[in-house]
Amino acid sequence: MESDLRKYEKIPHGDMPGDKICIDENHVKKAEIILPILEKEIEQVKKQGKSKVVVAVCGGSGVGKSEIASLLAYMLDEKGKKCYVLSGDNYPHRIPCENDKMRENVYKEGGREALAAYLGTQKEIDFEKVNEILKEFKTGQGKICLKRMGRTSEELWYDEIDFSETEILFLEWTHGNSDYLTEVDIPILLNSTPEETLAHRKARNRDGNVDSPFVMMVLEMEQKMLNRQAHKAKIIVTKSGKLISFEEYAQIMGTEEGR
Repeated sequence: MESDLRKYEKIPHGDMPGDKICIDENHVKKAEIILPILEKEIEQVKKQGKSKVVVAVCGGSGVGKSEIASLLAYMLDEKGKKCYVLSGDNYPHRIPCENDKMRENVYKEGGREALAAYLGTQKEIDFEKVNEILKEFKTGQGKICLKRMGRTSEELWYDEIDFSETEILFLEWTHGNSDYLTEVDIPILLNSTPEETLAHRKARNRDGNVDSPFVMMVLEMEQKMLNRQAHKAKIIVTKSGKLISFEEYAQIMGTEEGR
């Protein structure tokens, strides 16, 4: 399997500057399980007269969204379906370091309730812009201007991307199944608990304080959002790579939210 993994080392991935993907055997197996189901879902969307399809790969922070989205896009591209992977993490209203401070300030001023009312909402994220981009893609606009956001104010710019031949746009994002998004055709939920995501977050090393109490609290709140949105997912996959129904998801996660 190690030799097989080499062909995935330099495949295109999400457009978040500085983002790292660490593809391993489990990611490949999970993508291979998802792929035939996804292809059927794509065909169903196309039967509705849509020539361009938006697929969201969502889940808790660090669950492997970038890896799975990149693998699915690569596998479909090999079959002649041109894909692009868009990272939703480029679209908060504030650069990451400022947004991290805002989260902390919101919590200090209003506690858990105020933080829960901020995370993953229009206060924090420019959902309007993301919807605009997805709509432009689906209506066949050739060139679309996309934001690139690093960790500091100096790392913010825009690139014009040609989507004229792109058939499938993958949106990899914790909030890819949010009610604020209106243009997603096929949401895929990668399930895990906040504790299960920590090892992967550390491997990607996106944040120096990945296991702080505050970050753990944010992850728990994100998981509650995912629970509320899970009923909309077309495909749900467990951490071990098993396809499950929403009913099974609710049982595993100990919640009836989202019914």
